[in-house]
Amino acid sequence: MNKARVKIAIWIGAMASVAAGCERWAHAQSAGLNGLDPDRAGRIATVPVAHGGTSIAPAVLRQSHEAPVTPAAKVALAPPPPGVIDGKRLDGEIAARFEPLEQCRIDVARGKQLRADEVAADRLTLRWTIELTGKVHAPEVVGTTAVDADVLDCVKHQMSGWTFSHPSGGPLPVERVFIFRSAPPPTPRPAAK
Repeated sequence: MNKARVKIAIWIGAMASVAAGCERWAHAQSAGLNGLDPDRAGRIATVPVAHGGTSIAPAVLRQSHEAPVTPAAKVALAPPPPGVIDGKRLDGEIAARFEPLEQCRIDVARGKQLRADEVAADRLTLRWTIELTGKVHAPEVVGTTAVDADVLDCVKHQMSGWTFSHPSGGPLPVERVFIFRSAPPPTPRPAAK
C-alpha cells in the first residue's frame, strides 16, 4: 500500500507541475513582448548602467550581388512614362509656334504706347504637356531674366491655344527656352520742316 501511495503522490505532483506550467505559459502568452503584464508600468531593473568605455561593434552586413528589387509602393507611385513624338517633327512644330510669340512684345508695347525696345522681354522658359489629343495642358511661362508681366500673360495665352501631333504612349511633358529677338531699332522720323 505504501507503493501505491507513492505512485499516487508522484502522479498528483506531476499533474500539479503540468498545471502550473500551463498556467505560466498562458500568462506568458497574455503578457507583452517583454514578458511583463500589459498593465504593468515602470522600470524593469534598478541596476545602474556604466556608460564609460562601452561600445557596440557595427553589424557586418552581407552585400547581395543581386539587383535590388524596387518596392511596390515606389512602382505604384511612379509617374507614367512620357509619351513620344518624333524629335524632328516636334522641333518643327515648336519652331512654328514660337514665331508668333515675337508679336507679344510688340502688342504689349502698343498697348502701353511704348517702343518695343522699351518693353522688358529677353529670355523665357516655357513648360507644357502635350495631351494624347495633341492639345496643350498646364502651360507655364517663367521669365529667366526681367520680363514685363503683360508679355508673360500674352505668351501663356498663346500657348494655351497650341496643338501638336498626337503623342504615342501617353502625355508628353515639354520644356523649351524662348529668346526674344532684339527689338528693331526705331525708324527715324522725318525732320519737321
